[in-house]
Amino acid sequence: MARLGRRFGLLLSASAVSNLGDGLMGAAFPLLVASLTRDPVLVAAATFAGRLPWLLFAVPSGALVDRMDRRRVMVTTNLARTGLVGVLTWSIASGSVSLVLIYVVGFALGTAETFFDTSSEALVPAIVDRDLLPNANARFQLFEWTGNTFIGPPLGAALFGVAAALPFGLNAVSFAVAAGLIALIAVELPPRRRTSEAQLRVEVLEGLRWLWRQPVIRTLALMAGATNLVTFGIISVFVLFAQDVLGIDDVGYGILLATLGVGGLIGASFAARIVAKVGPGVAAQATVLIGALLNVALGLTSNPWVAGGILFTYGLSITLWNVVSVSLRQSITPDELRGRVAGASRLVTWGAQPVGAALGGVVAAWLGIRAPFFLAAAGLLLSFALTLRLVNNRTIAAAKAGAEGPGEPTG
Repeated sequence: MARLGRRFGLLLSASAVSNLGDGLMGAAFPLLVASLTRDPVLVAAATFAGRLPWLLFAVPSGALVDRMDRRRVMVTTNLARTGLVGVLTWSIASGSVSLVLIYVVGFALGTAETFFDTSSEALVPAIVDRDLLPNANARFQLFEWTGNTFIGPPLGAALFGVAAALPFGLNAVSFAVAAGLIALIAVELPPRRRTSEAQLRVEVLEGLRWLWRQPVIRTLALMAGATNLVTFGIISVFVLFAQDVLGIDDVGYGILLATLGVGGLIGASFAARIVAKVGPGVAAQATVLIGALLNVALGLTSNPWVAGGILFTYGLSITLWNVVSVSLRQSITPDELRGRVAGASRLVTWGAQPVGAALGGVVAAWLGIRAPFFLAAAGLLLSFALTLRLVNNRTIAAAKAGAEGPGEPTG
């Protein structure tokens, strides 16, 4: 941490606090929806609403972030999320919560997230040396897994059983604390020019074109988009699978999610060393192949212990993927384009999430709750087969070596 510096420490602390709050709500939110309806389509609609902003606003938010103080954007959006979750907390406590309100708040939170996450990714290279980016991203992964999927979910599920509003209220507090920590970060950023709406459209296209002209980053984005498309079909109805197929209660659901976090924690602890040993291309492609096999196994089991072991392994592989893809994008993207390129990439990667969520709800309602798992496995195997020659150690090394001056495409 000493080499990464105090500013990174503040940003990491803010991430740790908000991820713990997200973990609390990550378990409580689907439990709340499932307590109001058992219809797979309506349950999946909550995930759809929360992820839809990434399809609608990922690129515009990236362009706007490149014109604004990224630190200020992060503080403002966290304060907005404090208010939104506060409204949801009050509605739950007063007994007035409804699916419509859940969908609206989920959409608003997702919109704020597009600005926050894009700003965060673009800010990191301004406070961390380029050669330390893999270590920095591994630290983020470590704390994200700790709060978001290890400590947060079982605690959130237990608190939901005590008082349904409690985990949501604590999440609102976590956003406020994180905003305060980020406000303490002192960083000098390049001056952002003011441009017209027409120029904003031009800047959006610049980010899209830059991404498209980078063969490796473009392919990684498409791979992540395909992965999110099929896996969010599972995520959107997973609470029903856990309750109806695995036969676990609310607390068991939180514990099950925590096994994913344990895998992510271990993966984050060793991710940078694994990538250095086998190479980023091997690490990235291995996660796709492993994911396909794990989805088949998860779709076949009815044993919660087996499911927990599968999620543990999944957590390991997800962390490897994130460290490879984010570090590579940060290292070769010029500073003035980082927000737009991050937004363009997330249009493809996270924009696929609401589509996958909607597809998962429909498939589960039509073919059964296990069907999305097998659909996901087929999609990941196809992705692996089509991209093996495009993303590997050789092509990634060439992309890094070919990175040129500001705004210059590498291929």
